[in-house]
Amino acid sequence: MSIFRDFSASTTWVIRILWVLIAVDVIAVVSGYFEFQLLVDIGNGTGSLDYDVSAAADSSDNRQRIVGIIQVALWLVAGISILAWIRLANKNARALGATDMEFTPNWAIGWYFVPVANLWKPYQAMAEIWRASGGSKSWKTEQAPGILAIWWFVWLASNIFDRIAFRLTMKAEEIPELQNASLAMMASDVVSVFLSLAFLEVVKDISRRQPAAALEKTSEQPDPA
Repeated sequence: MSIFRDFSASTTWVIRILWVLIAVDVIAVVSGYFEFQLLVDIGNGTGSLDYDVSAAADSSDNRQRIVGIIQVALWLVAGISILAWIRLANKNARALGATDMEFTPNWAIGWYFVPVANLWKPYQAMAEIWRASGGSKSWKTEQAPGILAIWWFVWLASNIFDRIAFRLTMKAEEIPELQNASLAMMASDVVSVFLSLAFLEVVKDISRRQPAAALEKTSEQPDPA
């Protein structure tokens, strides 16, 4: 049987990254709103009456580029940290006594990269981790909480919005198309905020269940004396 590992440091790291990602996504929404308003001014032909449209457009492009680079960097860091956390959570669930788990630690994260199957397998793996994290012998019969379903629904929605925003951005040339792309990007960032908030609750829930189960398991062991 594997040894239960204290993953409080990993959990704290993931939580902090998620909060930073939320803050940056909120900034991205605000930045996107200013970009959209600029595009509306240009489309209405009123922008040039109030300010230098060319300078404003350059400034907006630079701002959006910087925010985008920061988002991508944070997504990469968050993705690696979260996958490592999920793998450790799976191992800990096994250490708590869960037997016959369907998903191994490696496949609990591997299914995210398998086309089509990644539409439901990662959710099943996470739900299994949650159920097994309570340390109960009858863990398979436990009902996964609603936050897991919410998290997965928002995850799927986030992927859809990301694809739509990306395609619209790549095809946008005229002002109306740029406006639609800007709105789609803002919507994608808003959904990303809700995704991070939902996963925060999942992380906190599992990180509470596992140490509590480990403590209870330790207290049940007979005193050597």
